Amino acid sequence: MDDVTVRREFDWSETPPSIAIVVTIAEIENVDPIDLPTTVGTTLYSYVDPGALDALVDGERVAVSFSMAGYRVRIDGTELTVAAE
Repeated sequence: MDDVTVRREFDWSETPPSIAIVVTIAEIENVDPIDLPTTVGTTLYSYVDPGALDALVDGERVAVSFSMAGYRVRIDGTELTVAAE
């Protein structure tokens, strides 16, 4: 994967972070989000607890980052950044 970086703004009350991450990585991989675990060989849950992540990122003043399946995921306020590692 070349230098791919995707940045998007979200309203976390409308789109939970766990869903936004999966959808964004699926778009980069050019697959349906339901097929992402097969494509990248893992799930979000293998890296973070999706429910805990969604609960943590319920405001605009939070920053979280972690690696998942060859991507660096960062949430900073309402911005999600996914970058190929």
